[in-house]
Amino acid sequence: MKRGKTKLEITKKLFLAASIACVSVAMASSAYAQQSNSGLYLGANYGGFKARGGEFEDENDFFEFLAGYRFNNFIGIEANYANFGEYGGDLASAEVDGWGAAVVGFLPLTNSFTVYAKAGQFFSTVDVDVAGFRDDFDDEQIFYGLGGSFTIARPLDVSLEYNRYKVEVNDDNWPVQVSSSDTDIDTIKIGAKFTF
Repeated sequence: MKRGKTKLEITKKLFLAASIACVSVAMASSAYAQQSNSGLYLGANYGGFKARGGEFEDENDFFEFLAGYRFNNFIGIEANYANFGEYGGDLASAEVDGWGAAVVGFLPLTNSFTVYAKAGQFFSTVDVDVAGFRDDFDDEQIFYGLGGSFTIARPLDVSLEYNRYKVEVNDDNWPVQVSSSDTDIDTIKIGAKFTF
């Protein structure tokens, strides 16, 4: 009799523990689903940039427009248009703009703060002026970045982001050779994003 009672008590305790575990998982899943940030988003950024070896200067500013889709709390895709304006010196200068496509990975740290990383391809148009010789061409290079976003009030987020763009210049047909025909463009930008 005692042995049967012990088995019954163990079975009851196991059933109770399993029930509590199932309810906890269901509640956590429900809360997680309510905090989901999936959906279409649109945004704009403004910031500064510098070419490799250069400095962040007042006149080196750029703007960016972006559209993306976040599938869940952790992964999304994004397209952007960026315009860097003109940079360089009197002897050599360049104007760069273009659009990019990237995969974005998100890591929510709290209900209102998320860090993210992105990597993709940047399709640029480069207009170059070297010692009076002008040329323009299209280029395709990688870009990547890291950032953090803070939810002000759903559905509005503000963000701070760093990106590096690779830009390569084909100077084979130029009358002068450039000391560095490819460069990295580093950007620091702030922005706002609206999720639908």
